[in-house]
Amino acid sequence: QKQIVSPSDILIKKGSVTANKILFNSVEATDFKMHFSHTKEATLKIDDAYIAIAGGLIKGNGGYNFNSKDVSIDSSFVNCDANELTKAFLNLSGQIYGNANGDDVIDKTDINLVKWIVSCNTDDDETNDVDWKKEYPLADANYDQKVDSSDVTVIQKIVDKEKTRMYYFNKYERVTYVNYPISDKVGGEYLVIQLLSAIQSYNMLKAIDDTTPKNYSEVYPGVDKMPVMGTWRQITIESLNVLYEKGTIGTFMQWTGGQNQDYIWDKAVDSGLADKMSFVIVPCQGPDVIQGVLELACMLGDQSLSDKYVKWYDEAMDLMDSIEDKIEGGKKTITAVRCYTNEVSGIAAFGSAQGPALWFNKVINFQPAYVGKTNFTTTESIENFTSTATDEVIVMFQKNCDWSEFNDLVETYLKDVYSATPQFKNEKMYVVDFEMMPFAAGPAGCYILAANLYPDLFDIDDALDFLQEYLDDFAVREGADARKGFTYTGDGYAN
Repeated sequence: QKQIVSPSDILIKKGSVTANKILFNSVEATDFKMHFSHTKEATLKIDDAYIAIAGGLIKGNGGYNFNSKDVSIDSSFVNCDANELTKAFLNLSGQIYGNANGDDVIDKTDINLVKWIVSCNTDDDETNDVDWKKEYPLADANYDQKVDSSDVTVIQKIVDKEKTRMYYFNKYERVTYVNYPISDKVGGEYLVIQLLSAIQSYNMLKAIDDTTPKNYSEVYPGVDKMPVMGTWRQITIESLNVLYEKGTIGTFMQWTGGQNQDYIWDKAVDSGLADKMSFVIVPCQGPDVIQGVLELACMLGDQSLSDKYVKWYDEAMDLMDSIEDKIEGGKKTITAVRCYTNEVSGIAAFGSAQGPALWFNKVINFQPAYVGKTNFTTTESIENFTSTATDEVIVMFQKNCDWSEFNDLVETYLKDVYSATPQFKNEKMYVVDFEMMPFAAGPAGCYILAANLYPDLFDIDDALDFLQEYLDDFAVREGADARKGFTYTGDGYAN
């Protein structure tokens, strides 16, 4: 005979819960703690709860009554990144309206779901009503704050690849739109263009900003001969309109890394250019790169463009999970710096929330002294570096060069800047190229770093083979070799 236990039968005077790590929709939270109690009046009370997430802290108290269903929450958010919180708790970061069931593919399943919602909400039985705003917020395909037959029409046009306006929740937590299907004549700002290589469509790139040919001509072939839209993060509506009228571009992809802001969308709307050409503002750094890849392919009207990268990414994330499991509890605290000049004044460290570091979080804990900065932190002198850096150091090499020059340049730059440091003398400076980090190849860079930092657990040759898999399918430079030009593979830079 079954014994029925009700909430009022349970009495808990004092309890506590702790967790070192929790994942909310792939957003990592750490150091979760809370105290709780449960009364015979069926009230669960939560006290002194806090969790580190999205670069900050959430603190609070709360309660839930199982009889009345009443919920009470009193919480505060300290220095949290709003976009990360949106992704963690609402799972709305980078979502396209019309993808009603939220599965990253817009197809007949979404059409049928929206038809069902409309049918339920228009019959005479109110008990059948569907709270679509709560359960299916992306069902409102035309973003008019209601779900009706017009949303079915929009989704049908998307499925049939007919022209329509496509709304999406962009990287900067705003609902903006593109003119679907977007033009395959793309102007790309800075390194957001790596999304094109991830969907094997680099040939769509037709214009760039002025930073790209100066700093990345060896990474992206042909950019030194492409029309320039303007200065990175300062592209104007006027310059885009000129290229649009010439037929050079029909889509503009805005870089969304670092401390960049949504600087152009409002101007595009006010000028009317947003109704002529499309403005794509999707994630392009760290684990969120998958959203950018999926959305770009969907906006182009061919979701299959993302299939190959999605397969590699899924395998890569399984690998990342296995790496994290193997080093759980033993993740090293490491200083991470970038190297782009052979001047001591250019020594710059960065923290865990910055774009170039988003993948590194998978394999290291960032040294506290360098975490939480709003931009790269200049260490000012070699003495400061020596006195504060960890025994092992990650170096992100950010220099435009041919593969054949990579090892020699690494040796020259490290020797010029770090030759007096014990990290250099002991050859404990592990170099990965900026072409991998923090972008679509990030998991391969993490694997290489893990092999250097935890040599008893991971093999460097396996890591380089994994990078080669990525290069074979997605590199835009011919003859890409994982053992040349992506991570230091010389005989020893201290000699």
